[in-house]
Amino acid sequence: MIESNASRSNATTKTIGKALHLLGLFSPETPEYGLSDLSRAAQMDKATTVRILASLMTGGLVEQHPETKRYRLGIAVLHLARIREASFPMIAVLQPILERLTLEVGESTHACLFSGRHMMTIAIAEPHRSTRVFIDPAQPLPVHATASGLVFLAFADQPAVNDVLRQLRALEAYTDETVRSEEDLLRRLSEIRNSGCAKSSRSFEDDVTGIAAPIFDWHGKVQATISAACVSTRMTPKLEREIESAVLNAAIVATREMGGAPPEIFVNKN
Repeated sequence: MIESNASRSNATTKTIGKALHLLGLFSPETPEYGLSDLSRAAQMDKATTVRILASLMTGGLVEQHPETKRYRLGIAVLHLARIREASFPMIAVLQPILERLTLEVGESTHACLFSGRHMMTIAIAEPHRSTRVFIDPAQPLPVHATASGLVFLAFADQPAVNDVLRQLRALEAYTDETVRSEEDLLRRLSEIRNSGCAKSSRSFEDDVTGIAAPIFDWHGKVQATISAACVSTRMTPKLEREIESAVLNAAIVATREMGGAPPEIFVNKN
């Protein structure tokens, strides 16, 4: 049987997707996996898992401990990360902006990128106070349940929004305040576009209020988000407005320092 180019392309795409899925399972909490555990976590059979791991090891993206035989991320990941940051510095630009924002609002702040399904935290600043929101950099943030995710979707291209809408019925409801319907999500996104900021109170964690704004690239597309993760019990309407203004201003500064231009509506609001 002759295999068509379309069939080969589809098979390659599926294999790449599986490889990326395997890489995404490694975290600070689980930096190493045995074969059986990794296969189980990935919901793949062992033969498929071994085959993909072999390719990843060839590229240096995964390595195997010579004694325990457990798998972990390889040094090529660090190499790629250094190239990315050296070529397109984000953390170096965003970290001081976050630290100034945290000093101004007295709450934990963080910057996120969209990873294709979740928001991924790339930089964090914490206030010097005993009661604060702890942000785990390894924890994926759901786009439908966090201010970071909602503000990204509000300014993202339509395919990203459509993808979330297709999954909405299967997306997890973390609290009673989590977005549950297409109608609710679209309404929230429209409100965010008008205000420039997203506020998500107790929708992911019970005592956390997130306030987020978008960071735009030089093409005017949203490339990242900047957020304040606040303790809900100390929020007042006045304090929320002050933090929203500070977050929006920080996002404008970040956009400009990364070579982008914030839309006029953002500049006018601040």
